[in-house]
Amino acid sequence: MSTMNTQFVADAIASASQSLTIKALILLGVIACTTRFISGRNYKTELSNYGDASKVATLPYWVPYLGHIFPMLLNPMRFLHSCKKQATNQIFALYLFGSKYIIVWTPMLVDSIFENPNAAFNSSERSWLINSRVFGAAKKHKQNYLKEHSTARRSLHQQLSSNPNTLELVQPIIRGIQEHTPELVSFSTSIVDQNIWERTASPTIDISAVEINLFTLIKNFVGQISLPALAGNEFLEAYPTTLDDLWDLDGGIKWLMLGVNRLLGIPSLTRAHLARRRLLDALHTFHRAIDGVHAGDEPKEPFRQLSDVGSLLETSRSLWRSSSLRDVNGLYDLSLLWAVSTKPSHLIFWMLLHIWATPGLANQVRDEIKIYATATQPPRDFGIPEPPRLKIDIGGLVKSCPLLKACYYECVRLYSAPTSVGSVNNDMIIRGDRDDGVEPPKFSLDAGSNVAAPLSLHHYDPNFFKDPHVFRPGRFLQANKDGKGQQTFVPGTIKPWGIGDSACPGRDLAQKQVLAFVVGILALWNFEPADNKGWKVPDQVERAVISVPAVDIRVNLRPRELL
Repeated sequence: MSTMNTQFVADAIASASQSLTIKALILLGVIACTTRFISGRNYKTELSNYGDASKVATLPYWVPYLGHIFPMLLNPMRFLHSCKKQATNQIFALYLFGSKYIIVWTPMLVDSIFENPNAAFNSSERSWLINSRVFGAAKKHKQNYLKEHSTARRSLHQQLSSNPNTLELVQPIIRGIQEHTPELVSFSTSIVDQNIWERTASPTIDISAVEINLFTLIKNFVGQISLPALAGNEFLEAYPTTLDDLWDLDGGIKWLMLGVNRLLGIPSLTRAHLARRRLLDALHTFHRAIDGVHAGDEPKEPFRQLSDVGSLLETSRSLWRSSSLRDVNGLYDLSLLWAVSTKPSHLIFWMLLHIWATPGLANQVRDEIKIYATATQPPRDFGIPEPPRLKIDIGGLVKSCPLLKACYYECVRLYSAPTSVGSVNNDMIIRGDRDDGVEPPKFSLDAGSNVAAPLSLHHYDPNFFKDPHVFRPGRFLQANKDGKGQQTFVPGTIKPWGIGDSACPGRDLAQKQVLAFVVGILALWNFEPADNKGWKVPDQVERAVISVPAVDIRVNLRPRELL
């Protein structure tokens, strides 16, 4: 009898649970359909009111409060491109976490908002959001941070925006490129004798070539050269996992930026949290050692000397140490390490791949850069070969190599996803772009309106770029009127690193860094696809700023024959 009663109760509970589940699903379905009906009706009403100083229409959505967040999480650019097709007058609005975000992307609309002094965008709040969610700033520092942010940004801009300063900042990187690019691969089968940047790229040694994973090789090489130029040679020696931690942080930035709780167990988010903690701990020890040196003490373990710390980090230290935000120094420097080590390496990979995958382009670029990136083979002394010597004139490359810069801009167009975001401080009126020759309506933006400009929507707009998914650097070149001489580089309408106050302050430094690595490798090495089936450009996976390849590719590296 007892067993029968137990079975009866268990069946009743199972039946009730099933019934509750079905009812809950029905309720959720009703809520979703109701939300979609109401938001769709509102969208049509807002569209019908388009005219003089009307509100921007919000696209329909299914989930209350959360709005469009789920398609934005799954594949943001695909979703935004689908929204763009629905939009009229090149403008629309999304609903995210209870807030309305106005989305613009055409040059006229973007400039009318982000370059408009009447909009008076304030980047402090956005900067705090990034630094708190991504780089780990504590809430207790918010008010003091907002007070000091404009001073910090102004100081950083002063150091990064002038050409003489960026030329000086990039010189340690160029010295590293000149010294180590001749040994990009070691041709050694022993992991002990291999360079640290090639060990994890799975090299396979042949008599005259090395087969290797290109993306892994490039990101390791760029990181191993660039990071010591910023933090000094001993930082990587003391913390050899730094680059791996920076890659893990980069891989989880999307989730960090959205404020997703790590308890959800998303692997990339968990790795990003752990990596950030290790990086901040390392920087805390690093800063204590630097403070001791400036106080007249000897460097503390694990450092022996810190005389080669880059001027950018020294400026950061001086700035934050003189304010009430000493603890912010670590996260600020972490953002610099991340920016210098990850974004350029992704772009360098795409540039090298496309230059080699486009028939004849490698020879054209080499012919253009030969005066500014010279590689020579010294004569043998006593029968022992010396490594090639590389000399890079970065000023000449930037000023006098339009094809190289066109390749850079075309890769930025294809693989960068800069998004400028801000809140309008003052009421303003903007005019939409013309649609089929019809006079566009005006839109009113109230003070406090959230505006986002995902500029990759413009980068892939066929109205501005013919065959937008095709790598075609010639779109940024203009022939001289007489048809003779060197073509002129014309940047056109793209904004490679954002716009206005939210634009990346290190964009000029990043360009010089990328160009120097690309020409150094081109001057010394030949690439071939490893499978002899021709070049295949892999799909891209979105990251914070520059996409990464969905899969690594195997290439054969051979040293060039030099005179």
